[in-house]
Amino acid sequence: MGEILEEFISGFCRTSNETRTICCEYEQGDDGSVTLTEFDCNPEKCPNSAACTIWEEAKSRERKG
Repeated sequence: MGEILEEFISGFCRTSNETRTICCEYEQGDDGSVTLTEFDCNPEKCPNSAACTIWEEAKSRERKG
């Protein structure tokens, strides 16, 4: 298990029609990879997840080792 990184991402949520700040946890692997492990929202059930800029930003911060 690697180091846990916590980051906060702010953006506009179309579902709740407000600005939200989402807490994300990433695990940094020994090979330098960074994997999103926790996302303080539920993109699987969100009707606007395909256009969610917060989710897009969170996923873009992942890296392969």
